[in-house]
Amino acid sequence: MNQTDTLIAIERAEVGYHEGFSNGHYNNHQKFSPAVPGLEWSQDQAWCQTFQSWAFQQADVKGLAPVTASCAAGVDWYRSRGRFSYYPAIGAMVFFGPSGGSHVGLVHMYDADYAYTIEGNTNANGSAEGNGVYLKKRARRDSYLYGYGLPAFAEGIVTADPGLKAAPGCTYRATATSRESDAQPATPLEAVLPWVSSNQLIWAATHTLAEEQAMGNGTSRPADDVALVQDALEQLMGVTPGDPHSVFEAETQQLFERFTREKLGHSEVAGNGVPTTQELVELGERSGLFNVRAGSSPALVLPWVNLNQVIWASTHSAQDEKAQPVGSADPRADVALVQDGLEKVMHTAVADERGIFEAATQSLYDDFRRTVLNFAGSDAVGAPGEQSLTELGQRSGLFQVRVGSLPAGGAPSGPGVDGMGEIAPKQVTFHRYTTQGTLADWITEACAAAGVHASSAWVKGFKTAVARESSGNPNACNLWDSNAVTPPGYSKPEDFGDGYPRNGPVRRLNGELTPFQCSRGVVQCIPQTFAAYHAPGTSVNIYDPVASIAASIRYVRKRYGVALDGSDLAAKVQQFDPNRPPHGY
Repeated sequence: MNQTDTLIAIERAEVGYHEGFSNGHYNNHQKFSPAVPGLEWSQDQAWCQTFQSWAFQQADVKGLAPVTASCAAGVDWYRSRGRFSYYPAIGAMVFFGPSGGSHVGLVHMYDADYAYTIEGNTNANGSAEGNGVYLKKRARRDSYLYGYGLPAFAEGIVTADPGLKAAPGCTYRATATSRESDAQPATPLEAVLPWVSSNQLIWAATHTLAEEQAMGNGTSRPADDVALVQDALEQLMGVTPGDPHSVFEAETQQLFERFTREKLGHSEVAGNGVPTTQELVELGERSGLFNVRAGSSPALVLPWVNLNQVIWASTHSAQDEKAQPVGSADPRADVALVQDGLEKVMHTAVADERGIFEAATQSLYDDFRRTVLNFAGSDAVGAPGEQSLTELGQRSGLFQVRVGSLPAGGAPSGPGVDGMGEIAPKQVTFHRYTTQGTLADWITEACAAAGVHASSAWVKGFKTAVARESSGNPNACNLWDSNAVTPPGYSKPEDFGDGYPRNGPVRRLNGELTPFQCSRGVVQCIPQTFAAYHAPGTSVNIYDPVASIAASIRYVRKRYGVALDGSDLAAKVQQFDPNRPPHGY
């Protein structure tokens, strides 16, 4: 057999292998890590990439793939050799998740719609954290599928990439099957269930009806995911949520709480009807209606692309673009994300230098508007617009779009901190924050959301203020100071934070009614201030630390005139100065 078929035969022989099982669950203990020199350390860890390294070694083609346990390193390895494609190939490594860093498999067959793969550390639901080696059927245009690494087999490679039709060692075929697959009896494949994103659902559960409906009709909109969750709840609980179909509001939250208590046996609800990834996995498996992945197309944690920056790059020369100083106003990072999005959605490589918006990027962007968005005439040519760029971000699952902040050239202009993202105080929610993260991560994300560069001054200042305001607890709720009242026109909200009384132990509020104006969150905003300075694209949950810090950044910039780079933050606002005693702000 040739190298391709030998490799596929070795992997197919492992289908059905399962990792170790102890204490009632699978444990990532497997035979592959000890058998790969240099990867022994990876025992008891996620092993999808380790399985591929093992198989290439067994097939005596070790030099055609990286010896690594990291999927991200695998993507980088193939990119650095010019052997990465957005089209499948027989014997190609297929990478999944954001930037290809979540999971990996090997393609043994493909057609116009699907890539058929062999994957380690997966399961019947296709999880990136599974229990064995399985045959899978993966939709080629699913946003979870990132792209393919093409090994340089001695006999060449068969690929669906039309850009490689004339490349040496490549044979173009729109559909293809390996000889090894043809020789095997048909193996039943799992039903291809739709995927839902836990990040999208958590976003929907913590945002207002208006924000959910404003997400539009792109492929990353959470409405379709929410509808599947509602269908599953109705099937398992025998009750139809009273919310509109595809809207994750109070009725759906309450029914989800019932599901976690009555079906999963949770005695305490972790997030006021806000789902966790594991709870969604259970719901999907028990209903048989969907699979779950975390991290794909998140509505909140994707990087931001600045429309002004992209327009500037598209209307300036390569020389002008390269002359921009590296920093928060440099358009190259934004352009690189746009190019990645175009390559993923259009399945075509961009010939321009990475991060430089020139003729090839413009041509492919125009093709995207014509063929995918059905734009015509002047709408389909010229500089990118907000609608098309937002659609590209959503369809690729790679970025979000903001307008006006930090345009190329570095000088603040546009709407600044006035009026962007402001919400009504009664739109603020009080859900417990349960997502993981570090304070440094929160500050960095909040700076991006607030339209400022995450300079050392901002980071150091907020680390000081957070320690003083909440001791780092994003769920802190002050029940005793002068703010802890309910002003006329407001009512006490159901609160799920941690209540801090003047005296006595801290207690979990768990839905208790609390005064509306309590200072809450990691920087102790009151809801009125949080609403007035709310940053666009962030959660309306006052306990979300990114949203809370972003609102605080916008507040101190407006009230105290703090500079865009935060260089005078400590001087102008004492609470943020580690060299002076605490002081309210």
